[in-house]
Amino acid sequence: MSRDVINLLWAFVVRSAATYASYRSKLFLGFASLLLSAITFLFVGRAVELAGSGFEDEVGMTYTAFALIGVIVHGVAASGLHAFRKTVRREQLQGTFEQLVSSGRPVILLVLLAGLSEIIIAQGVALGLAVVVVGLLGVTIPVTLTALAAVALYSLTMCGIGFISAGLTMVFKEGEPVSWAFGALSGLLGGVYFPLSLLPVWLRRVAWMLPTSHVLAVVRAGFRGPAHDVDAATHLIFLLIAAAVSVVVGIVVLRRGCDHARVTGTLREY
Repeated sequence: MSRDVINLLWAFVVRSAATYASYRSKLFLGFASLLLSAITFLFVGRAVELAGSGFEDEVGMTYTAFALIGVIVHGVAASGLHAFRKTVRREQLQGTFEQLVSSGRPVILLVLLAGLSEIIIAQGVALGLAVVVVGLLGVTIPVTLTALAAVALYSLTMCGIGFISAGLTMVFKEGEPVSWAFGALSGLLGGVYFPLSLLPVWLRRVAWMLPTSHVLAVVRAGFRGPAHDVDAATHLIFLLIAAAVSVVVGIVVLRRGCDHARVTGTLREY
């Protein structure tokens, strides 16, 4: 990475940090929301324990730990799903997108760096809040190289889908369905809040087509004993393929979206 690109990324990071800092109430509400969710999982977990030890015997961990892992992993990676679309949309609404495009630098590079700055800030804040919440609840999350690799590939996959979302936003402005649909499906069918074994067989097959299911299987494996071993290699291969395909397709869609906005003269529109 050249010094010019690094300086440009740093400039975007500083701007994003200043934007986040100017919305202190938003940061506070984000922390409060995560804390309330964690407390909810804690009491739901106690309710599950009162019903018997079936959940922990079946899944290999308490419900509180199960849900916290799902929310933290999915939440941290989800910043990549929305960052690039939010960047494009913000520039459109502020009327600065045309100036950004006319800066003489590759548009895709500018969108990627601006989105990356959002991801760096958002993930830093989310991880900090997660550490506080996990500490308050006394839950220990094992961190392994395999789990970190899975989370990195999952985050890259989300970024690729985020590129697609940003490209479509350049064309449609509002109403882009990809990020919403993928985020909703991942939360519902990805095993974030409940085990996939509760789903009907046909929905379980759909769920295993989502990268969320695979990353959570790898990360949660650290809690489980030998009776709950998972084939980490298979999950990592799936995530690697998902990341490669989504990034390549995402860059193509992002480039086509930018070309469409230029040709149709809609860079100023929002």
